[in-house]
Amino acid sequence: MLVTDKEQQFIIKTAIEFLDSLAVTVTATFCERSAGEIHDFYSEGDYWWPDPQNPDEPYIQKDGQTNLANFVAHRLAMIRFSRIVGMQTSAFLLTGDKKFAEATQKHLEAWFINPETRMNPSLLYVQAIKGRFTGRGIGIIDAVHLIEVARSVEILEQNQAISPEILVDVKSWFCELVNWLTTHPYGIDEMNAKNNHGTCWLMQTAIFTRLAGN
Repeated sequence: MLVTDKEQQFIIKTAIEFLDSLAVTVTATFCERSAGEIHDFYSEGDYWWPDPQNPDEPYIQKDGQTNLANFVAHRLAMIRFSRIVGMQTSAFLLTGDKKFAEATQKHLEAWFINPETRMNPSLLYVQAIKGRFTGRGIGIIDAVHLIEVARSVEILEQNQAISPEILVDVKSWFCELVNWLTTHPYGIDEMNAKNNHGTCWLMQTAIFTRLAGN
């Protein structure tokens, strides 16, 4: 697909704005309702609310009504991560300037390598519902934004624009995630889903596996 001059200018301008951005991972925020620990990605079901008659009891469903008080910080952090790495990689391809490729590495290192800030390579605590489920397989779709990241790493590798040491560790992280997606009951349930969830499981697992070389 051809990219217009206006689109190229937007990508490069945005990538420049991201050059000095700080890495923000799942460890930047923690929800007290999470059954996991600070390195675990956590999200909550959108349509679940406290029971006004019994506020300490399990949440109740209000179909189609999003509870804005539910925890979404990790989702937003992953979307931001995906956008930054994707924009930086695109700007590198458009300009050939390695400063954009180099700028991705602090984010990759923070999310996948640094023991203080990395995300655990699993999705045990996604789409949780207070008092009902600590996590659900349908929440695996929350990590669809990592596709952009994995694809960007592939492109950087093909262009020899990523540190070999970082590349090895990032591939190892995705290899662990693929193993979880293909062996844990949540992943198996999503693999067998006959709707958009099954499609997203396949798309995620295929891209992650290709990067990991599994």
